[in-house]
Amino acid sequence: MNWLILLLFLWVMRRLYVLIRNRIRSWTGSATRVRYKFDARQNRALALAHPIASARALVAYANPKAPAPTAEQAQALRASLLHIIGLRASMQDDAVKAALPELLRRHWFRIDLDRLRPEDDPRAAMAFASARVAFAVRTASLLGWLDPALQWEVLFQNAQRANDCFGSWEEFGAALARGRQQWIAGARADSLGAAFDEATLAQWLASRSHPWRSMPWRGQVLFEPPATA
Repeated sequence: MNWLILLLFLWVMRRLYVLIRNRIRSWTGSATRVRYKFDARQNRALALAHPIASARALVAYANPKAPAPTAEQAQALRASLLHIIGLRASMQDDAVKAALPELLRRHWFRIDLDRLRPEDDPRAAMAFASARVAFAVRTASLLGWLDPALQWEVLFQNAQRANDCFGSWEEFGAALARGRQQWIAGARADSLGAAFDEATLAQWLASRSHPWRSMPWRGQVLFEPPATA
């Protein structure tokens, strides 16, 4: 009987440890949650949304060999993604797959930016929009809504825009923190977001293991428009 009590106690303590560890990681945006396994160019495009992907613990986000989102994750993400992209929450998956490619080709650059207010800081809004576009497009592909080739086309365009607008991960991250604050202050829903401020940014940039410290901001051109006749 004593052995059974001991085993039960150890099992409870193990579960408690896991819960506390996961909670701490969700607070700090731990880099261990998202490991970047694509090539350097693809990783840079995906890392714009690191705060969101890390908070969501979406291990498949930046790893081509990771498992797809679970049914619970897919259900939790679905309505929020459709809202960001601009499609009705009541749409079935087949209808989303049919509508999404043309919508992204024509309007990806307007996501989160066509609802700005006169008092909004445009650079902060641009950083916030860049993070949300990266996360929404990548996640839409993981959910099977988007062809991988079009996914990367939009991700590279989005990343090139951010790369041209900001000079470093530090500059982008500071603008992202301000952008999320002004979005929330304007009573606009951010169901995909996570607490992120400049103190968190400083911790990330001080950590040798964090992708924003190890990954260069400048590098290979992320998107080059096709040549025209």
